[in-house]
Amino acid sequence: MITTKASVSSAVSDREKKNRQLAREAASEGIVLLENNGVLPLSPCPAALFGAGAGFTIKGGSGSGEVNVRHDVNVLEGLENAGFTITSKDWISRYAKTWQSGKEEFIKAQRKKLLKLNTAVLAELMAAEYRYPSGDRLSRNDLSGTDTCIYVLSRQSGEGYDRKDEAGSFRFDETEEHNIRFCAEHFRRFILVINTGAPVDLTPLDSISGIGAVVYMGQPGMEGGNALADILTGRKSPSGKLAVTWPEKYKDVPFSDEYSISKGINAAYKEGIYVGYRYYDSFCVKPRYPFGYGKSYTAFDVSVAEAAAEGTDIRISASVTNAGAVSGKEVLQLYVSCPQGSRPKELQRLCAFEKTKELAPGESEILTLSFPVSSLSGYDESSAETYLEQGDYLIRLGTSSRDTCPAAVLHLSRHIVLSKHQNLCPSDHTVSKLRHSLKETVLPEGLPVLNIPESLFEAPASFSLPQETVPADVRQYISGFGPKDMIRFCAGTGLFGEKKGFCVPGAVGHTTTGYISRGIPNIELCDGPAGLRIQRRSTLTKNGKIKAVDTSISLYEFLPPVIKKFLLGNPDKEQVLFQYVTGFPVAAVTAQTWNKDMAYRIGQAVGTEMEEYGVSVWLAPALNIVRNPLCGRNYEYYSEDPLISGKMASAIIRGVQETPGRHVTVKHFAVNNQEENRYYVSSDLDERALREIYLRGFETAVKEGHPHAVMTAYNKINGIYCAENKDLCTGILRGEWSFDGIVMTDWLSTGENRADEAKAIEAGVDLIMPGGNKTLKALRTALKENRLSQESVRKACIRVLKLILNRYNLQ
Repeated sequence: MITTKASVSSAVSDREKKNRQLAREAASEGIVLLENNGVLPLSPCPAALFGAGAGFTIKGGSGSGEVNVRHDVNVLEGLENAGFTITSKDWISRYAKTWQSGKEEFIKAQRKKLLKLNTAVLAELMAAEYRYPSGDRLSRNDLSGTDTCIYVLSRQSGEGYDRKDEAGSFRFDETEEHNIRFCAEHFRRFILVINTGAPVDLTPLDSISGIGAVVYMGQPGMEGGNALADILTGRKSPSGKLAVTWPEKYKDVPFSDEYSISKGINAAYKEGIYVGYRYYDSFCVKPRYPFGYGKSYTAFDVSVAEAAAEGTDIRISASVTNAGAVSGKEVLQLYVSCPQGSRPKELQRLCAFEKTKELAPGESEILTLSFPVSSLSGYDESSAETYLEQGDYLIRLGTSSRDTCPAAVLHLSRHIVLSKHQNLCPSDHTVSKLRHSLKETVLPEGLPVLNIPESLFEAPASFSLPQETVPADVRQYISGFGPKDMIRFCAGTGLFGEKKGFCVPGAVGHTTTGYISRGIPNIELCDGPAGLRIQRRSTLTKNGKIKAVDTSISLYEFLPPVIKKFLLGNPDKEQVLFQYVTGFPVAAVTAQTWNKDMAYRIGQAVGTEMEEYGVSVWLAPALNIVRNPLCGRNYEYYSEDPLISGKMASAIIRGVQETPGRHVTVKHFAVNNQEENRYYVSSDLDERALREIYLRGFETAVKEGHPHAVMTAYNKINGIYCAENKDLCTGILRGEWSFDGIVMTDWLSTGENRADEAKAIEAGVDLIMPGGNKTLKALRTALKENRLSQESVRKACIRVLKLILNRYNLQ
């Protein structure tokens, strides 16, 4: 028998209304004003609207990050809601017909591939993405008497594929460039809006005059159209700041020509620690827009009020005054330049950030930015030590990485070892190829000098695996289980579950239903991270089965109609079940709010929706570093910087897990920075870069957010699959960070020609996903052949049971 918490009512709930408003607020704070010559803000007026994103605004990325909502507000609707009269409806209508016919041809082409269905074809179909057409070339026939025009440039990206440095992807295509140039020439007030999940090449704009403003709306969730209108009209002053650097051109990205080579087995991270602004700032490469950048409709005066050392923490207090004529918010960013010492370092790194409240004209606020001195540490591979360099650390306060002023100096009188490690996930050769010749930073005179007594630093920490507690009820269950019983908890029950027990229609993961009679329920795992990815509508058939109406898996659209009719429910003849969730801004836009409280509130909202529909585990947030602008899932990741990534993720985690019985899954652990060839590629990098860049955000999320689950990545690290990597899953995660939750694999990352299921359990993985009979058979065979120990199975079973029975204490 199947039970569910899906609603039989399609009425809009108070929860929906409340969370929709939050989605709009978050989107408006995450939109970044890149350029403005005084055109913005606009009063509602007749306006021409063009571009793919006008009526087909992209709210979020495709694949597992897609959220199926009741209704998303596109740019056209948002502008009309705000009072604009759109004068280009004919062009928008023509575009819709072009889009639809193109989509039908795309589906037909993909459907033909089903005739040769195998694992490779299935992966290709799941990654297949319809590229939006550019629409008609604009001409004088499209001029409609207004002097105001908005053009929305859109790009979709998603799971399984990366973008390309080519027209129609990272670069404008010929039609887009023509249309943007045409609009700039023929409209007195022209605004370019960029609706993408990551940077695009804007160099064509350099030869186009007449562009009044450039707005980066990103992929802003279901309320994106309304949020954009709030910004354009001045209902909200822009306060978003970039969380990734925008290069002038793709070739400015280090080793860009080597990125995501489809058939390459090894991806060499030759840039080492010099990722994003760490590269551009250290090597004096001018970006188009620097990290942390964003304009406003007002201006702010910022001054340092106090600098102090408190124990081993640094605290900088700053006064922020709105010196303009409209209300607004400002983001303060604290950067530190470390002594270069014997191991060259980046020019500066972000160490703290805070956002003001809404400040009225003339209003002031004191913000306090603080950070532990340990966040300035480096990693020495030769001694396997985390250390602080002797010397002077220049602390800079500003509003972007390229707009800072010296605030204070931290002086350390000697080299300090903070912790001693083992060399984990090492490379057998030096991978990093970048070397710079930065000299020690010249310290301005008159700055306050902060000294921390050596006595405040404890003896170097060392690590060992923590003692794991086993609650009494879990211990009682385990005592009655044999190895075959325990193995059933170490694997999911397949993509579609066992068709009994509790069900969340659209869930992608399920634990065993075989022990419900003994008091152990199954739990449901659902995708994220821009909201819950579950089915909007399903039906309950007369024989008690649940069938999808609006599927959460895009692969269904490629099936022939006769097969879809058999597989899908009929809402006209069967009981309809409804699950309406909120589509929040993608992680990249959430990070652009630089607002930790906003992230926390989004987490709270997701937690309430999980409780409403019975979702136990949310497969989010994603914490991979934005290493290259072409990565297909950059929209799903917060930043190129581990600090903002870790802090925003921690806030989301705390918000979700505030609701009892709701758990988050931090993913993709680790160094998952490309989509193409993701099942086989090895991310090869030095241990220093691994620890200082690619693991640091995860570490912050684990230690401050206390997630109850971590998901391993598809890729290898230095030749070893993440799911098989004991250094990663046990040595670092449990030994160094004291993580006490479960570790699961990413979906379909184990099996033939991929990570080995038994090796994964031995490495510290607890749950193989999506699992199924084939996985169970592989684990039982490995146990029988002594390739898998009973003790490893027992540990994994205990951890999964603790999660199912909600025995992880909420932190």
